[in-house]
Amino acid sequence: MISRLLLPFMTLLFFYSESLFVHLFPNEEWFDQKIIVPHFLVIVLFLICAFYQYRTALLYGFIFGFLFDIYYTEINGIYLVLFPFVIFLTQQMMKVLHNNLIVLGIIAVVNLSILEFLVFQINLIIQRTDLTFMEFVDWRLWPTLVLNIVFYAVVAFPLRNYLLRKRKEWLEE
Repeated sequence: MISRLLLPFMTLLFFYSESLFVHLFPNEEWFDQKIIVPHFLVIVLFLICAFYQYRTALLYGFIFGFLFDIYYTEINGIYLVLFPFVIFLTQQMMKVLHNNLIVLGIIAVVNLSILEFLVFQINLIIQRTDLTFMEFVDWRLWPTLVLNIVFYAVVAFPLRNYLLRKRKEWLEE
């Protein structure tokens, strides 16, 4: 019973860790005008998609996208749609490419870029930002990608091993 609850609990912790990171990391003091957005949850969902179950990742994408919209954004529906969309893109790319950590890391960088670009475009359309595209790339996209690449490098191997064990248990049931 506990092993069934561990994955949802871990995913919830990664969801919560994003807000902890934002509150605890002294962004303004270290980086001039840079916006660093942690996407720890999305990276975990990519790992779940690649090494456990696509359906589970998609379900968590909808649930946590909805929660993300409620708690972190003023516009409901953006992440509810975009989290499952980038998980779908990850699944489609993984069908064509090899299923290993390096390839998934590259896919994660591409899909996080797509996620950030779509959020930027939506905010631009509804006039919630006045950043130019180059300011967005320089101030938000690159710092966000660097942070999330570091996070991926730290959690990918242990989480992949856990998810492969969990997948094996699930297949044996």
